[in-house]
Amino acid sequence: MTKTYTIRGRSDGFGAQYQGVMSGIAYCSFMNYKYIHTPFKKMGHRESPKALSDFIGIPVLPIPDKIDISKGHEQIVHNSRTPDKYYTTEVIETIRNHYYSTEKPIIENNDIAIHIRRGDVNSNTKGRYTGNSYYKKVIDSLLEKYPDYNINVFSEGKEEDFNELRHERVSLKLNVDIETTFHSLVSAKVLVMAKSSFSYCAAILNTNTIFYLDFWNKPLAHWNKNYF
Repeated sequence: MTKTYTIRGRSDGFGAQYQGVMSGIAYCSFMNYKYIHTPFKKMGHRESPKALSDFIGIPVLPIPDKIDISKGHEQIVHNSRTPDKYYTTEVIETIRNHYYSTEKPIIENNDIAIHIRRGDVNSNTKGRYTGNSYYKKVIDSLLEKYPDYNINVFSEGKEEDFNELRHERVSLKLNVDIETTFHSLVSAKVLVMAKSSFSYCAAILNTNTIFYLDFWNKPLAHWNKNYF
């Protein structure tokens, strides 16, 4: 009999929980298990778990009384140095189809999206923080590489926190609602990731050019690595 498997029991942010769900779907495909989706129950940062469950579009079927395997995320997928082994073309297409099955924000003028993780991450947060000096180098490179593209920087904080990134072709999109921010990353022609589950999930869904910033979740083979 096919084993049943679900991801549940978390209360952290949207990106971490969505990546957990993605890892479960990918692992079930690899192992030929049946994935049973459990909607988000609690969500960090005062976000609505129901709204974000609806946003990702994964169908909710009747949950059986007994599920063989229940986890917060699939560590085997998270720790893989070759995640394409699990995130196959078919798996990604399934996740994308679910995502686009529900209404999404209308995003305009979205050439290049850069995700800079701030908020709960600052210069004292070891292993997660990336300073503005790095992003200044990224922006200078992208302005030259894509002379006809505008750049949107998505982050949290105040405009003066990002003074060194200012340019006539750079717009700061700060403290924007989570659905608009996430879909902006998903739909950008060029996405520059942060060390973040939030932008990792967006990169999986994005069908265009991805620039990956090295961290513990390793990149898919087609993403650009060590570019800047």
